[in-house]
Order: sequence, then C-alpha cells, then structure tokens
Amino acid sequence: MQSTQKKAEAGDRRLHPRITPERVLIALSGDYFGLPYNLSDISMGGMAFLYLNDSPLPLTDSQIDLYLNEELQISQLPVQVVSDQKQNDYFKLQRRCSVRFGELTQEQSMQLQAFINSHTAINSHAATGASDS
Repeated sequence: MQSTQKKAEAGDRRLHPRITPERVLIALSGDYFGLPYNLSDISMGGMAFLYLNDSPLPLTDSQIDLYLNEELQISQLPVQVVSDQKQNDYFKLQRRCSVRFGELTQEQSMQLQAFINSHTAINSHAATGASDS
C-alpha cells in the first residue's frame, strides 16, 4: 500500500496505475455470441478496452471474462463503468470503455495479480514509483 501512495505522489492520480498488456481480449460473461473487445490497459483496480460501436455498451452489473490467445484466463470479473467515450477517429466508430473492478473473490484477485505480473509491462508513470511487491 505504501508504494501505491508513492506512485500517486509521483504524478499518477490513479490509486492503481494502469499498465499495458500484451494482446488480450475480453468478453461479457455469458455472452457467447457477442464480439470480444480489445483490452488496452489493466491494473488491480480496473481496466480499459476498445470496441467498435456508435453508442455505449449497456454494462450495468456486468461481469467480464479475460482471454489470452483464445484461452480463458479469469472469469466473471465484476465491473462498474467509469467512462465510455468515443475516440477521436473519424473513420471508425471506436469507443474506449474504462471500468473498475467490483469486489473480487480471493481466487480472482490472485489470478489477476498473476496475470498482470506475467503479461504486462509497467508504463512510464508507474516506473517512477516503487514496485508493488
């Protein structure tokens, strides 16, 4: 917890600094016919993803599954939408949705930490603070 405070003082206003993952897809839990979305960043506090649509996704009390190379990594992560905005690209209807995680089970929390440690890189803002370990 102390290292998180140091990172916040170093210029990142978020409680949990975002980090950029390898190519990862997410899908709404139980939505077997919906399109997967491209994860753009993730941390222990939440994540953001990109998708093609003209209007925001209806993500009320939703759960999201996390996939890497089409293999399920973490299932049923509870999420709450923080923002859902159009991107500044006039040729596509691309949106960026940022969500924070709801209450995670102990297993989900351990899986998420292992996923972040194995498949992400710390961004330049987070690199200025102490490590989370």
